Amino acid sequence: MDALLNALMAMGLLLVLILVIYLIDRVNSIESETRKVVSTLTENAVKMATPSMGLSGKKLWDAMTGRYTEGLDPQALDDLRSRYPVILSKHAEALYKDGFKDGVLGSPPGEPKNTKEIVMAKGAVESWIPTAQANALYQCGLSASQTPEAEWGPIRASMDEAGEFLWSKAQLDATSPLSEWLMPSTSDETPPAAT
Repeated sequence: MDALLNALMAMGLLLVLILVIYLIDRVNSIESETRKVVSTLTENAVKMATPSMGLSGKKLWDAMTGRYTEGLDPQALDDLRSRYPVILSKHAEALYKDGFKDGVLGSPPGEPKNTKEIVMAKGAVESWIPTAQANALYQCGLSASQTPEAEWGPIRASMDEAGEFLWSKAQLDATSPLSEWLMPSTSDETPPAAT
């Protein structure tokens, strides 16, 4: 009888051991799946929290120019396109100001970077524009710092050409030429009307 009782206890312990191993395996698989879900949710939250859906640099430019739309939600892309003019404007302004500052300081002209970190209300975005337009905007700033305002006409034309290229490539409507707000003419100001 003792042998039968010992055999039943051994089988019972073996079943409990198998059940414990099974439960540990199930808990590990549930934990693994939970981590995957949390990781996916975190990635999506980061993409939605940033002003550029997680896109940056050349990928952002390619998405705005229609070359890279794989896996992007069309509605989110339209929303991003509505905010992109601000990113592009700030990038153009930064390049112009860098050139102007280098000209005023007498620094040797540098090779402007075509990437720039743009600070937005929802966070920073790395912007990218083609090298030719980055150089043109920088050179406009450099030239404007060394040229009297009365002779800025060709500089404004060059700036507007670079801006027009950028806005048309990004499939955006330019509300005004770049030179209108980056290089305002002080002589264009109208005096206040006499009352």
